Amino acid sequence: MANTITGRILQIGQTEAIPVPNSPNPFYKRELVLDASRFDQFTGRKFENYPKLEFTGNHCALLDQFPIGSVVTVSFVLSGRKSEKNGQVSFFTNVTGYKIEAYSRNGQQPQPAMPGQQTFQGQPAYQQGQAPANPFPATAPTGAPVQTSAQPFPPAVDENGNPICENPDDLPF
Repeated sequence: MANTITGRILQIGQTEAIPVPNSPNPFYKRELVLDASRFDQFTGRKFENYPKLEFTGNHCALLDQFPIGSVVTVSFVLSGRKSEKNGQVSFFTNVTGYKIEAYSRNGQQPQPAMPGQQTFQGQPAYQQGQAPANPFPATAPTGAPVQTSAQPFPPAVDENGNPICENPDDLPF
Protein backbone atom coordinates (compact mmCIF):
# COMPACT_ATOMS: atom_id res chain seq x y z
CA MET A 1 0.00 0.00 0.00
CA ALA A 2 1.37 3.41 -0.98
CA ASN A 3 1.66 6.27 1.45
CA THR A 4 -0.72 9.03 0.42
CA ILE A 5 -2.00 12.24 1.90
CA THR A 6 -4.79 14.53 0.70
CA GLY A 7 -4.96 18.23 1.37
CA ARG A 8 -5.15 21.74 -0.04
CA ILE A 9 -1.94 23.22 -1.47
CA LEU A 10 -0.70 26.11 0.71
CA GLN A 11 2.74 26.68 -0.84
CA ILE A 12 4.81 25.49 -3.75
CA GLY A 13 8.47 26.43 -3.55
CA GLN A 14 10.82 27.28 -6.39
CA THR A 15 13.01 24.54 -7.84
CA GLU A 16 16.42 24.67 -6.18
CA ALA A 17 19.59 23.43 -7.86
CA ILE A 18 22.01 22.06 -5.27
CA PRO A 19 25.57 21.43 -6.46
CA VAL A 20 26.85 17.89 -5.99
CA PRO A 21 30.58 17.49 -5.30
CA ASN A 22 32.49 15.76 -8.12
CA SER A 23 29.45 15.84 -10.43
CA PRO A 24 28.59 18.24 -13.26
CA ASN A 25 24.84 17.71 -12.67
CA PRO A 26 23.16 19.44 -9.72
CA PHE A 27 20.54 17.86 -7.45
CA TYR A 28 17.10 19.46 -7.91
CA LYS A 29 14.50 19.76 -5.18
CA ARG A 30 11.21 21.57 -4.66
CA GLU A 31 9.02 21.84 -1.55
CA LEU A 32 5.25 21.51 -1.29
CA VAL A 33 3.24 22.44 1.82
CA LEU A 34 -0.27 21.02 2.25
CA ASP A 35 -3.09 21.91 4.60
CA ALA A 36 -4.18 18.43 5.66
CA SER A 37 -5.97 19.62 8.79
CA ARG A 38 -8.91 17.57 9.99
CA PHE A 39 -11.97 18.30 12.08
CA ASP A 40 -13.37 16.28 14.97
CA GLN A 41 -16.94 15.53 13.95
CA PHE A 42 -18.19 15.53 17.54
CA THR A 43 -16.59 18.70 18.88
CA GLY A 44 -15.96 20.65 15.68
CA ARG A 45 -12.38 21.16 16.85
CA LYS A 46 -9.74 21.61 14.14
CA PHE A 47 -6.56 19.55 14.35
CA GLU A 48 -4.01 21.47 12.32
CA ASN A 49 -1.66 19.51 10.06
CA TYR A 50 0.68 21.23 7.60
CA PRO A 51 3.13 18.65 6.24
CA LYS A 52 6.02 19.71 4.02
CA LEU A 53 6.87 17.27 1.25
CA GLU A 54 9.89 17.40 -1.00
CA PHE A 55 9.90 16.57 -4.71
CA THR A 56 13.30 15.79 -6.25
CA GLY A 57 14.85 15.37 -9.68
CA ASN A 58 12.38 15.01 -12.56
CA HIS A 59 9.45 14.98 -10.12
CA CYS A 60 9.86 18.74 -9.48
CA ALA A 61 8.03 19.52 -12.72
CA LEU A 62 4.91 17.66 -11.52
CA LEU A 63 4.04 20.61 -9.28
CA ASP A 64 3.80 23.05 -12.22
CA GLN A 65 0.28 21.94 -13.17
CA PHE A 66 -1.32 22.71 -9.78
CA PRO A 67 -2.22 26.20 -8.51
CA ILE A 68 -2.22 27.22 -4.86
CA GLY A 69 -5.54 26.17 -3.26
CA SER A 70 -5.99 22.99 -5.31
CA VAL A 71 -7.06 19.89 -3.40
CA VAL A 72 -4.63 17.12 -4.28
CA THR A 73 -3.56 13.63 -3.27
CA VAL A 74 0.19 13.13 -2.99
CA SER A 75 1.93 9.74 -3.00
CA PHE A 76 5.18 9.78 -1.05
CA VAL A 77 8.05 7.75 0.34
CA LEU A 78 9.05 8.10 3.98
CA SER A 79 12.76 7.55 4.58
CA GLY A 80 15.27 8.26 7.30
CA ARG A 81 18.98 8.34 7.82
CA LYS A 82 21.43 8.32 10.66
CA SER A 83 24.22 10.88 11.01
CA GLU A 84 27.09 10.85 13.47
CA LYS A 85 29.14 13.99 14.11
CA ASN A 86 31.50 14.65 17.04
CA GLY A 87 30.20 11.58 18.85
CA GLN A 88 26.59 12.80 18.63
CA VAL A 89 24.09 10.64 16.73
CA SER A 90 21.25 12.38 14.90
CA PHE A 91 18.38 11.00 12.85
CA PHE A 92 16.73 12.75 9.91
CA THR A 93 13.43 11.97 8.25
CA ASN A 94 12.62 12.81 4.63
CA VAL A 95 9.15 12.82 3.08
CA THR A 96 9.68 12.64 -0.68
CA GLY A 97 6.74 12.98 -3.05
CA TYR A 98 6.79 11.07 -6.33
CA LYS A 99 3.21 11.50 -7.61
CA ILE A 100 0.57 14.23 -7.30
CA GLU A 101 -2.94 14.21 -8.69
CA ALA A 102 -6.10 16.25 -8.34
CA TYR A 103 -8.35 14.86 -5.60
CA SER A 104 -11.55 13.23 -6.77
CA ARG A 105 -14.22 11.49 -4.76
CA ASN A 106 -15.80 8.33 -6.18
CA GLY A 107 -14.18 8.83 -9.59
CA GLN A 108 -15.87 12.19 -10.15
CA GLN A 109 -14.03 15.11 -11.71
CA PRO A 110 -12.47 17.32 -9.01
CA GLN A 111 -13.97 20.73 -8.38
CA PRO A 112 -11.60 23.64 -9.16
CA ALA A 113 -10.35 25.51 -6.11
CA MET A 114 -11.89 28.91 -5.52
CA PRO A 115 -9.68 31.76 -4.29
CA GLY A 116 -10.07 32.24 -0.55
CA GLN A 117 -12.04 29.02 -0.12
CA GLN A 118 -11.33 27.62 3.35
CA THR A 119 -13.18 24.32 3.41
CA PHE A 120 -12.46 20.98 1.77
CA GLN A 121 -14.68 19.61 -0.98
CA GLY A 122 -17.37 17.42 0.53
CA GLN A 123 -16.80 18.77 4.02
CA PRO A 124 -19.84 18.30 6.27
CA ALA A 125 -21.90 21.39 7.05
CA TYR A 126 -21.03 21.41 10.75
CA GLN A 127 -17.35 21.72 9.81
CA GLN A 128 -18.20 24.77 7.71
CA GLY A 129 -19.75 26.55 10.70
CA GLN A 130 -23.34 25.57 9.90
CA ALA A 131 -25.74 23.47 11.92
CA PRO A 132 -25.46 19.76 11.13
CA ALA A 133 -28.18 18.04 9.17
CA ASN A 134 -28.89 14.37 9.55
CA PRO A 135 -27.60 12.78 6.31
CA PHE A 136 -29.46 9.53 7.06
CA PRO A 137 -32.97 10.36 8.27
CA ALA A 138 -34.82 7.44 9.79
CA THR A 139 -37.41 6.03 7.42
CA ALA A 140 -39.64 2.99 7.49
CA PRO A 141 -39.43 0.44 4.64
CA THR A 142 -42.38 2.25 3.04
CA GLY A 143 -40.40 5.50 2.98
CA ALA A 144 -42.44 7.16 5.75
CA PRO A 145 -40.46 8.94 8.48
CA VAL A 146 -39.97 7.01 11.70
CA GLN A 147 -40.36 8.72 15.05
CA THR A 148 -37.10 8.47 16.96
CA SER A 149 -36.46 9.49 20.52
CA ALA A 150 -33.36 11.48 21.31
CA GLN A 151 -30.91 9.46 23.37
CA PRO A 152 -28.92 11.42 25.96
CA PHE A 153 -25.17 11.35 25.64
CA PRO A 154 -23.48 9.96 27.55
CA PRO A 155 -26.13 7.40 28.46
CA ALA A 156 -27.10 6.86 32.10
CA VAL A 157 -25.27 3.94 33.73
CA ASP A 158 -25.73 1.89 36.91
CA GLU A 159 -23.08 1.36 39.64
CA ASN A 160 -21.40 -1.35 37.50
CA GLY A 161 -21.11 0.91 34.45
CA ASN A 162 -23.85 -0.84 32.48
CA PRO A 163 -26.26 1.37 30.51
CA ILE A 164 -29.69 1.88 32.06
CA CYS A 165 -32.22 1.12 29.33
CA GLU A 166 -35.94 1.70 29.16
CA ASN A 167 -36.22 -1.67 27.42
CA PRO A 168 -34.94 -4.29 29.93
CA ASP A 169 -34.30 -7.05 27.37
CA ASP A 170 -31.72 -4.78 25.63
CA LEU A 171 -32.50 -6.31 22.22
CA PRO A 172 -32.55 -4.02 19.21
CA PHE A 173 -35.67 -5.62 17.68
